[in-house]
Formats: sequence, C-alpha cells, structure tokens
Amino acid sequence: MRRSTTRLLILGCVLLALAVPASAETFIRSVGLRAVLPWTGLPFLIGIEATTELAFGLGTASFFITTEGRTLFTIGADVRLTEAESPAVTYLRLTTGLAYFDPSAFAPKVVLGAGLAYEFGILDPLSLTFAAEFLYPIALPIPMFSASAGWLLP
Repeated sequence: MRRSTTRLLILGCVLLALAVPASAETFIRSVGLRAVLPWTGLPFLIGIEATTELAFGLGTASFFITTEGRTLFTIGADVRLTEAESPAVTYLRLTTGLAYFDPSAFAPKVVLGAGLAYEFGILDPLSLTFAAEFLYPIALPIPMFSASAGWLLP
C-alpha cells in the first residue's frame, strides 16, 4: 500500500511539473522535481519546485510530502554570487518555510536558514541544482542536502 502511494505522489509531482504552461508571458523560470537526500537524518522527501527570476538571482518555492503525512514547504531567495552566463552558477540561498514532520503536533514548525546552491545547465533546457542549507530547527548542525532537476521555460 505504501509503495503504491509513494509512486502516485511522485507521478503527481511529475505531471504537475509538466502541466505548467510554457509561454513567454509566464513569470515562472523553471519547474522541476527536488529531493531532500536523507544524509542528515531527515526523511527522504521528494517534491515539486518552481523558480522565478529576480533582480539579484532567483526566487524558489518547494513543496515536499511523504506517505506518512510529513510535509515541508519552503520559499527562498537565491542571491547570485557568480556570473549568470557561466556554466555553473553559485547562489547564496536564504530560506524560510514550514515543516510538519510530526502529524500529532498542533501546528507546523517555522524553519529559517541559509546555505549554498550550485546550478548547472546540463542539456538545454534542463538544469540541475545541488544545495546544502542549514535550516533551524530541522537541519542543524548538519545541513540539509537536496538535489533538483528543472525544466527551464522559454
């Protein structure tokens, strides 16, 4: 039962990422999948991520969910530290959001953090991003590692 639910969640995230209209008028820069890697004791989370262009870098929004009801919603600002035209762009990632890892808790926890993100253009229009973020209170003293693959919209 759990395996099929996980597959349905992943399929739903993929379909939602593909359903975003790819037009020049959209403010969305990219849509893709992001996975929190469980190296730090956090549960393996997979979700959808969208980015938008900002004057200083990128704005990001991510939503993760597990079959047990654990959720993580983050929004953030990625401040560009290298040239935008370089093959790999480095960002200072500033993040806030809500973590709901204990379904018996009354309310979700507010998370705040910072870290680094590295974006690589692998094949036009695909990009790959790796990030390490210190998120209080869920990813300290070890950072939360994540990887995302996104489809850059025209």
